Amino acid sequence: MVLEDFPEIAEIPDPELRTKTIEAWTYSLCCSGFERLSDIPPHGNPGSPVLKRGTQAVHVRGVFRYANAIAREFQAAYPAIAIDWGILLAGAACHDVGKPYEFDPDNRRRWETSPAQSGSPTFRHSVFGMHVCLTVGLPDEVAHIAVGHSFEGNHTGVSSECMIVRQADHGWWQVAATLGLVEADTAGGLGANLTMRPLRSN
Repeated sequence: MVLEDFPEIAEIPDPELRTKTIEAWTYSLCCSGFERLSDIPPHGNPGSPVLKRGTQAVHVRGVFRYANAIAREFQAAYPAIAIDWGILLAGAACHDVGKPYEFDPDNRRRWETSPAQSGSPTFRHSVFGMHVCLTVGLPDEVAHIAVGHSFEGNHTGVSSECMIVRQADHGWWQVAATLGLVEADTAGGLGANLTMRPLRSN
C-alpha cells in the first residue's frame, strides 16, 4: 500500500535505498493507528497549516517531485555540481516519514491530556522520522534529511541534499497557501506578503 499511495518511490535509483524507504514508511505506519499514508490528514503539523483538501500523500508526493525538479534545474545549469541522487530522492521520500506518529490520534490525546508528563508532542515528526530512518537501516544522510528538513535544521549545518528538500518542502507550503489551498487561519507566515487566492470549487 505504500507504493500505491506513493508511486514516486519507484524512481529512487538505488534498489536498496528504494526497499528501505518502503520499509521506513511501513514501520512508521505500524507505530501508529494509520493503515496507509493516504489516511493521514493533509497538514504540515497537527492543526497548522491545514490543507483544505487531499491527504498527506498529496504533500509528500509533491515535495518529492519538487525536490527532483529543483535538483535537475541546477544540474542542467551547472553540470559540474555533485548531487547524490539516491540520497536526495530517498530523503525527499522520507522527509515526513515521522508524521504517522505525530498525527496518531492516541498520541494526540495522550499529549493533550498530560503534556507535563509526556511533552506535546513527545517527538515532532522530524525527530521521529530520523529514528525511523535509522531503525530500518537507511543511511545517516537520509536520516539527516528527515530531521533537518524542518526547523531542527536551523540548529545544525545541513547537507546540499537536505537544503534542496527543505526548499521544496517550505516552498510547497508557501505556494499552496498563496493559491488558497490552506485554511487561512492556520497559514501563519505562509504567503504573508501575498494575497491568497480563493479556492474555486470544481
